[in-house]
Amino acid sequence: MFFSHRYPQWIRFYVGLYPFQVKIFTNQRKFSKKIFKKSTRRRKVNLFYSHFIHHHSRIYMVTVDRKSIASSLLGHLIERYDVALYGCLATVMSIHYFPTGNKDVAMLASFGTFAAGYFMRPLGGILFGSYGDRYGRKKAFLLSVGLTIIPTTIMGLLPTYAEIGIAASVIIFACRLAQGLCVGGEFGGVGVYIGEHVPANRVGFSASFVCAFGILGAVFGTALGSFCIAWFMPAWGWRLPFLIGALATLGAYFIRRRMQETPVFKQIEQSKTQCHSPLRTVLKQDPWNILCALGVGGCGHSLLYVSTLYLNDVYINKIGLTLHESLMVNTLIFLYWVLLSPVMGYISDRFDLQNFMQKTSLCILFLVFPLFFMLDKATTFYGTLIFQVLFSTLGVAFVAPISGLFTRLFPPKYRYTGVAFGITLGQAILGGTTPLICIYLAKSWGSLVAPGVYIFITTVIGFLSVTFLRRYDDAVMSFQQDTENRCFA
Repeated sequence: MFFSHRYPQWIRFYVGLYPFQVKIFTNQRKFSKKIFKKSTRRRKVNLFYSHFIHHHSRIYMVTVDRKSIASSLLGHLIERYDVALYGCLATVMSIHYFPTGNKDVAMLASFGTFAAGYFMRPLGGILFGSYGDRYGRKKAFLLSVGLTIIPTTIMGLLPTYAEIGIAASVIIFACRLAQGLCVGGEFGGVGVYIGEHVPANRVGFSASFVCAFGILGAVFGTALGSFCIAWFMPAWGWRLPFLIGALATLGAYFIRRRMQETPVFKQIEQSKTQCHSPLRTVLKQDPWNILCALGVGGCGHSLLYVSTLYLNDVYINKIGLTLHESLMVNTLIFLYWVLLSPVMGYISDRFDLQNFMQKTSLCILFLVFPLFFMLDKATTFYGTLIFQVLFSTLGVAFVAPISGLFTRLFPPKYRYTGVAFGITLGQAILGGTTPLICIYLAKSWGSLVAPGVYIFITTVIGFLSVTFLRRYDDAVMSFQQDTENRCFA
């Protein structure tokens, strides 16, 4: 018999502070992958979240804590839902909280409040990143999602400008700042948390779900927000998505309380090597990788926003679609991103993740001007849709595995701070300003090719950042080595 039956099918035990499930496959020296694949299909073993250990001629499979990973992704989805709500309901919010008598000024004030949240993200990255590096990733997650409940609830219950005056506008502005602060520690934190939980050969696929779940949360927020302001809903219906979001965020908080701390931070905690001033340390020791994280984050978000938000303006002002029709098209494109993200993450694991992102950015550089030239010459619905699908395919290939790169940017003791600060700074400087810059370039140059110049520049920055970043493969704890040391010490 190939498989030894002397051992029970599953052996559950605890090593150090965290659990592993270990399956003993065979005590023979030779190992047949063909037979192994048949046996894993029969036993329904998840290969994506498994790692194999060879020790004394036996082969062990170690599975990671998938419940903790799922909890982190669910919280990420709900937090992105909360943030997307204000962007979807900006028109309604301008009427109720910024009534200046001029619709354009009111909309500008409303969208300015939305943009202010982006510029709070770097500060949130510093605060939650430092907390996560000092006290644990799990505690930072709980604090981030717990604080998000407060501004979301206030937005759903706050009286309008007509009832309490200028105080309503000030409070809404403060709530957006608080939301931006909390989100600043979320995206980078989820990527670090998952990257420290999974084997190195599965990090791209696992990290792609950070992208997929974040976009899915934005889709849910946009869809529910659009539904609640429909003609058949009551006048106060716009408040329902915020209250639903607050309840969902509260649920995410209790779900995240059951998460396990990452094995990497537990070893740091056991050895008592926490960094007491992570921001100062990362700025002193790794300023170059901060710039690389800025470039990668800015490039990724510019690709996402061009393929979705910027093309809203093209659909409405160039083609003549209504706002509702344009939102429907972009919702389908968002779902395309969600479905394609795991595929691109899986492919990135087949190659070296960093090499895959380099090749993708080079493809974008070669194709960006032909694609924008096609958009300029064929400004029809189907021509724009083909451009959107092609550009989204290139964009998701670069964006999906980004979170998998986080564990290579910084050593564990100040990884959370470096990633959260660098990525959110790139979002604020390059990503969040992308739709406005592209619209300005297209109108000032009188050509839809002009935004391609900006995308070309951000992609060059992304390519250089991925190529010349200082890798910390030696400092990233090897999942296999760490497990072997704990299991067989």
